[in-house]
Amino acid sequence: MKQQETTQKTIGENTFYIRPFPAFRAANISGELVKILSPAVGAIASAVGVSGTNAKDAAASVMDMDIDEVAPNLGDAFSGLSGDSIERLMKKLLIESGNISVEGPTTNGDVKVMDMDIANEVFCTEIQDMFILCFEVVKVNFRGFFSKIADRFGGLLTASGAETESSDTAI
Repeated sequence: MKQQETTQKTIGENTFYIRPFPAFRAANISGELVKILSPAVGAIASAVGVSGTNAKDAAASVMDMDIDEVAPNLGDAFSGLSGDSIERLMKKLLIESGNISVEGPTTNGDVKVMDMDIANEVFCTEIQDMFILCFEVVKVNFRGFFSKIADRFGGLLTASGAETESSDTAI
C-alpha cells in the first residue's frame, strides 16, 4: 500500500521516515501549498537560475532539485510570508498527520512518531533542518504538483523571469 511506503531522509543527526499523506489530507494541504509555495517556487527557480521553455518545466526542475541547491535561497523565497502561515503549514506537513517518524539522539536511538514535543526538541536551534524536512515531505507527497498547476494555469513563474509557452497566433 502506498500509504505505508516510507522514504528515509537523514538531516543533521536525525533520520526521518516519511509516509505519504492520505488522499483527502493531501488535497487539504494542497490548497495551502498553492497559496504559500507558488511564489516561493518562482523565487527559488529565479534565484538558482532554473530556466525552461515553460513554467511547467521550471516548476518541475525546482521540485527535482537536491535540497543543498535550494537551501541557500529559502530565506528569500519565504521572506514575503507571515510567520503564522509558515507555522500552520509546517505543523500540517510534519506533525498533524502522524506521517513522520524520527530516530536520533533526541529519541535515544528509538524510532518515534513526530509530535510537537519531539519536533521542538529535534529542531531547537536547528530551524533550517525543519525547513529541509518540510521540503522533503512536499517532494514525497506532491512531486508533480507544481508542474501540473503550471500546466493548468500557465504563467506561474512568469513574475520570476521564467519563460512561458506562448501560442503565437498572429493573423
